[in-house]
Amino acid sequence: MDTARVDAVLDALGLERRPPDGRFFENVFLRFQRRIACETLTRPAGDPQAFDAERFFAEWVEEERGLVGAERTRAFEWLAVNCGFDVTAVRGECRRPWEEDAPGRDEPRLGPEDGGFSSKVKGARAHWVVIATIEGRRILADAGFPLPVLLSLDPPAREIPTAFGSLSSAVAHDGSLLVTCDARGEVAELLRLFPPPSEPSLPLEELSRRIPVAQTGPETPRRPSALRVLDDRVLFWSAGRMTILDAWSRLEYALPASERSAIEKLFALELGDVVLPREADEDPAKSATLSVFHMSPVAADKARTRIARETPPYSLVASRELRVEESGAGSRLGIHAMLAGPVPPAGPGEAVRKTLVFHLVSELFELSRG
Repeated sequence: MDTARVDAVLDALGLERRPPDGRFFENVFLRFQRRIACETLTRPAGDPQAFDAERFFAEWVEEERGLVGAERTRAFEWLAVNCGFDVTAVRGECRRPWEEDAPGRDEPRLGPEDGGFSSKVKGARAHWVVIATIEGRRILADAGFPLPVLLSLDPPAREIPTAFGSLSSAVAHDGSLLVTCDARGEVAELLRLFPPPSEPSLPLEELSRRIPVAQTGPETPRRPSALRVLDDRVLFWSAGRMTILDAWSRLEYALPASERSAIEKLFALELGDVVLPREADEDPAKSATLSVFHMSPVAADKARTRIARETPPYSLVASRELRVEESGAGSRLGIHAMLAGPVPPAGPGEAVRKTLVFHLVSELFELSRG
């Protein structure tokens, strides 16, 4: 792609070409993440092996469309290379917390004293990321997850606050790279990467073969979905169900595909004449739930003796269940609440949601203190 056309893409992202330094790389990454929506509603997920990044950007400049998965990683890698950066595509596995069931999960709970993290995590998927080398330092730029921040690998990042929770990077005993998240009462592994040995950068004409998707096969077909990562929360929609995730809580409520205007507003999309299919298991009548969590130093058996305490009533909560699980030397406390009445399509309102989360988490704090 000629320089003028690359500059047109940068201009559409609100950027001007600069020397390839750390600040410019961060700006390119953040603009890419914010401007290129992560969704399959306007542009279904395709075959990453056949993805043409140059064609995608030529079309995106004219009409913005979404992009997900390994295609998203390839698009960002292509843009970074054309801006003069030294980047490498690295394979790995990821775990997407917004796609998990909050109650009843069976993957291991890891406490701060467990000394490591298992890659045998329920729901782990093949994944590709971009690692840039700038001024001798490796920087993780995960456009496919998508992470809302860059993470330093040299030195490792420590407790970077994001909408997911606090992110950290580390090197495991087997040499793989880990990204962990401290949120919702647990320290969980989000990404595990398997970087190849250092090798010379490939010429630009070889870029289309930088991500050997055939090694892991095509991406698993997914239901139509939309994801939006904001500064303080993550929004996810699929199969008529809306999820709002933050560092403390998970809210789920029915949002049928027929509520197009609410979906457009929540995810900043223009759906136009896009048809949103109704899934067979979509249930508009399913109750809304709010789950909150807290990591406590109190041992699980001791915490369970405090469950019978009287809890304050809330007009928005129809019923609730308090759960205690072992976590390292302490426990993971949770409240799983059924909300009273339906939630509006656009959500309960941030002030209402945050206030209710605050009150429920405060109960867990009190339970933890004894």
